[in-house]
Amino acid sequence: MQKATRMEEIDAAVNKFEPVTPDHEFYVNFENLRGTFQERRVMRILNVTFRDGKYQFDYQANRYNKTLLYLAGMRGSGKTSELAKYCQLLDSPQCFFVVTCNVDTELDMNNIQYMDILIFQLEKLLQKAQEVDLSIDESILESMNIWFQERVKEINRNLKAEGSVELEVGNENPVSFSGLLGKLLGITAKLKAGLSGSYERAEAIRTNIKNRFSDFSVKFNTFIEQTNEQLRRENKGREILFIVDGLEKTMTAETRRAIILNESNRIRQIKANTIFTLPIELMKEEQLIRSSGEVVTFPFIKIEERDGSVVHNAIERFEEFVCKRVERSLFDSPETIHLAIRYSGGSPRQLLRIIEQATWELDNDATQITKEAVENAIEQMGNATARYIEPAEFELLKTIKSDLEAGNPIGFDSGIQSLLEKEIIFEYNDGTYKRVNPILERSKLYRYRVLGQA
Repeated sequence: MQKATRMEEIDAAVNKFEPVTPDHEFYVNFENLRGTFQERRVMRILNVTFRDGKYQFDYQANRYNKTLLYLAGMRGSGKTSELAKYCQLLDSPQCFFVVTCNVDTELDMNNIQYMDILIFQLEKLLQKAQEVDLSIDESILESMNIWFQERVKEINRNLKAEGSVELEVGNENPVSFSGLLGKLLGITAKLKAGLSGSYERAEAIRTNIKNRFSDFSVKFNTFIEQTNEQLRRENKGREILFIVDGLEKTMTAETRRAIILNESNRIRQIKANTIFTLPIELMKEEQLIRSSGEVVTFPFIKIEERDGSVVHNAIERFEEFVCKRVERSLFDSPETIHLAIRYSGGSPRQLLRIIEQATWELDNDATQITKEAVENAIEQMGNATARYIEPAEFELLKTIKSDLEAGNPIGFDSGIQSLLEKEIIFEYNDGTYKRVNPILERSKLYRYRVLGQA
């Protein structure tokens, strides 16, 4: 992606599904604008301290203290960019050997289970170890290779008995997969590929590893510990930190629930520092999830206080966010940019959608995004959001509006959770500050059902 200097380039520049990393020209730091959320709390949970201008991890003090952290938040809040920032800050010889696992880009999101993620984590760790030429002890590599080879043989026996195509392991390119580490990487790559193949093959792999999970977890944990020791010897990191992102992009809520909740016992058996993103519909299970890990909520950016007053720092930061992507001269006035920001509700993704759809409202020969185009886009988006809201939900929106005007904290119930998941309402601060998605307020149905306007 690059900055739009012509109208024809705007669609690509406001791509709402392409997260940016801290080293990208589009990146904007919204630190201290998310209410009670503070980066330092995440760092304390990870047991890292900031000394001499860098983050450091004391592995001796935390030798038996592995962190399992869930970063929760609404879709489009910027969790992926935040995790990319953590990777940049923490991946260093004095801190972590960060292994990022974007499950949404490399696994089958239509058919995914926790076993798939674990194999993927191992593959990404091996890939990074190979990239930095880490000399992992050959005895543990040989042990892992033998264990996985035995699993492949058992899987193939089962597949053969069912008349299914067997896994092929052992014909890897010797240039790409050299030595014991390369051999193990080849096996994990084939297993991951098998998980994205036929249903029969994927189930055979998962079932085999599940049935031997106690043995697998011991092997995995031993491998992690010995790798940690080698990282310290070579001054390439103090311990491994896995960042597992993209779970909310799996196709069904049932899949996400099965991975996070149904597999919680297996997740606890893996002794490695890990950050997972937590899908929004599971935020209501926070108390249950806290029995095995920590949960930190990553809210939208607050651009209005409860009383409606503007948070000027947030407006300025969002203006920077827009103008890093789209040349300022492509808007007819600063007020047009501010209008789009106001109706974003503090959601970076919604702001990009407003700008994108505003361009669709323009004539082909237009040279600027006009205030009228933004107004039309907001109204179109608002009416589309309101179209499938049920009468009971409109009644709940009335209550939320009344509580907000009275300054009351807004708590939780199943109806509010449903509205959050549908992005009908947005959540800020510690979760007690909720308000209607601003674009919905422009819809005819909202004005009629909630405001009583004809």
